[in-house]
Amino acid sequence: MAKKIVKLKSKKEVHIVEMSIDDIDYCNDIAVLRTGEDGNNYISGLSKSRTAWLRKGLAGDVTDKTIKSFTDDEKNELVILIQKHQELGE
Repeated sequence: MAKKIVKLKSKKEVHIVEMSIDDIDYCNDIAVLRTGEDGNNYISGLSKSRTAWLRKGLAGDVTDKTIKSFTDDEKNELVILIQKHQELGE
């Protein structure tokens, strides 16, 4: 499993890993586009999807305590970096 060290804007260094195709598909499939009774579309599962990307894409300790140690901005930045890291082999 290939690892990469990334530095966040907050200066924290984090290790991310190369994920399996199954893990990538799992994370991508959590968020779902739905149509409400009023006919408007909305996306559900965004928080679950973000947590899944972090759990599957970070190296080492991915307990709740670790994930809670990141700010929302850091989590959002990390998800983007994790997703970009998965594209390297394609």
